[in-house]
Amino acid sequence: MAALGRIRKHGVLLVACIAIALFLFVAGDLFRGGEGWLQESKQKVGEINGKSISIQEYQSLIDEFQSYYEIVNGTNPSGEEQLNQIKDEAWQTYVQSQLIEKECEELGLTVTDQEIREIIQSGASDMLRVPLFMNQQTGQYDYALVQGFLNEYKKLQESGSQIPDAYTKTYKYYMFAQKQIRSQALVRKYQTLLAKSLVSNSIEAKRHFEERTNESDVILASIPFTSIDDSKVKVSDDEIKDYYNKNKEQYYQLLESRDIKYIDVVVTADENDKLEAEKNMEEAYKLLLNAKNNTAAGNVCRQQTSASQFTDILKRKDAYPMMLASLLDSVAVGETVKPQYDQLSGTYYTFRLLDRQTEADSVLYRQIIVPVQDAEASQKTADSILNAIKAGSKFAEVAKKFNQPSDSIWLSTVQYQTMESNPDNELFIKTLFSMGDGESKVLKMTNGMNVILQVLQKKNPVTKYNVASIIKPLNFSEKTYTNVYNKFSSFLAKNNTLEKIEANAEKSGYLLQTSPDIIANQHTIGGIPNTREAIKWVFDNAKENQVSELFRCGNSDHFVVVALTGVNKKGYRTVEKAKDIIKHQVMDEKKAETIIADLKGVKSIDAAVAKGALIDSLNHISFQAPAFVRSTNTSEPLVSALASKTKKDQFAGPIKGTSGVYMLYVTNKTKTEDKLDLKQEKAIVSQSRLGAAFQTLINTLYMKADVVDNRYKFF
Repeated sequence: MAALGRIRKHGVLLVACIAIALFLFVAGDLFRGGEGWLQESKQKVGEINGKSISIQEYQSLIDEFQSYYEIVNGTNPSGEEQLNQIKDEAWQTYVQSQLIEKECEELGLTVTDQEIREIIQSGASDMLRVPLFMNQQTGQYDYALVQGFLNEYKKLQESGSQIPDAYTKTYKYYMFAQKQIRSQALVRKYQTLLAKSLVSNSIEAKRHFEERTNESDVILASIPFTSIDDSKVKVSDDEIKDYYNKNKEQYYQLLESRDIKYIDVVVTADENDKLEAEKNMEEAYKLLLNAKNNTAAGNVCRQQTSASQFTDILKRKDAYPMMLASLLDSVAVGETVKPQYDQLSGTYYTFRLLDRQTEADSVLYRQIIVPVQDAEASQKTADSILNAIKAGSKFAEVAKKFNQPSDSIWLSTVQYQTMESNPDNELFIKTLFSMGDGESKVLKMTNGMNVILQVLQKKNPVTKYNVASIIKPLNFSEKTYTNVYNKFSSFLAKNNTLEKIEANAEKSGYLLQTSPDIIANQHTIGGIPNTREAIKWVFDNAKENQVSELFRCGNSDHFVVVALTGVNKKGYRTVEKAKDIIKHQVMDEKKAETIIADLKGVKSIDAAVAKGALIDSLNHISFQAPAFVRSTNTSEPLVSALASKTKKDQFAGPIKGTSGVYMLYVTNKTKTEDKLDLKQEKAIVSQSRLGAAFQTLINTLYMKADVVDNRYKFF
């Protein structure tokens, strides 16, 4: 009872302790759940209609597109620009498919498995017209190849055998192609539905035909807006506001953007670096000059780490860098050219012309590879095969005995001149291209393998060259790099605000550049490679007028510092934000009024010239094809419209265009030889409308979908 009394006495405290314990228990779960959510959000690349895509999913998409280009082009995509294009294509394809799928789901539009099978069987998709599925003899898509591969792949799976990498890669591509074919088919269905609302009629089709087939030749007189100095045109704030209100839709932006200023310091070789490079090239030249044979010359190139790989084979002129190729016909065989500097590529070079020959550009051949046995047995087998072929045995039947294909193969110079340098490749090419039509030969490779070669046809004799070259870029030294870095760092230490940088950059020899409206998914600032970290800083951490740290960019040859000057939110840009753009647009309108007033009474090209007009001759322009005006470097649809309604030998204008005021004299009227086909013309009109309508629709869906693009955080 005493214990019970003590519990009652401290009841409130006990309840409080229990409550706190329960709270901590629940809060712990909440914290762990929140931690998981936070981790998940960090892995989110983007979001469309509330559906997120993770970094892993996006990387998988990139890998699929990368494999596609590798299969189509035969080489791996390389370089920052190529890879960025693939990343963008993967994202844009994904976004569009998500937008369209949502619409189609609501409309009940689907693509059946049977439809996919029909597309694959007929080859009615670019995704299928790749070398893997093309018949080498016909050059056409062959469904039998697809079937054969899938059956073979299934057998390997069922047998539990190790599946070769090439098979796995091909199967992954096939599955990717299926997915893309389904998505493309759904888009086509949606477009077909949309096209039904964009019909044309006979009257409109006939007018469209007349507008594109009636052409005019004109003499055009142009007075560019740039002929009037901006300082002479005054634009008030009220005029800017009035223009904004009338044209507000022009200032809607789909994506949030940033305005920045930046300094880009490029590290280049100084005079000491040049002297050192010239000294090294002179030593390399002497070594190449004294090389006794091709092998020795190749060794010199490799020892000197030449930027151009040496292969001891004949190549076409276009295989060599331009500065070498331009000299190949003026250099004697055996001659070594003294070191020179190429300003365009920024490289020093020297080379020896080892050989120059006229040789077939392409060879059609077939081969049988003798299985690797001991050297004597392999040689005997190879000799017996060759003797059998020379005695009249059919090549295909002999190849079949050794379970090898007997298909003929074309090998061109372009194909082999980019091959990896190794003795077997060089021996194979030299042997093959030196053989005569119809000749068969045993080729013993350096690895002991024997190959029976038979040349069927050689064609297109061309001049080829064998060159040993030493090419070295002019690089800056570590000392130069350090000097540039220290100097720029010292400047930034003294000028650590945007205001100070603006005041002192030019005096210190630095160019402060402006870049308005950069968006998060662009890959570079000012076209400078590897500026992703700077872009991340701009969008993640920066505050207006803040100056960044010093970024090392490019190929370790750029120092970049960035300052954020403005944030432009998604949606309608304010008058203040659009002020500079609007000011120039209003200026152009005022300039046009001034120019047109000055041209009052001008009724001929000569009179227009007297007023300072520039003259162009434009031929075959039509209402449907906007005229490109060289004098203003602009495409001007209104010039085409004016020409189409002006009769021959008549003068017309002035009219305000995009970049100037224009007058014209029609010298001739012609009609193309096209014949009116109303059905075809209606289709042309509808198709042109469909393209514009579909893009407008995608933009509208994009705005509705609240698309979030955070790729800049990862790539």
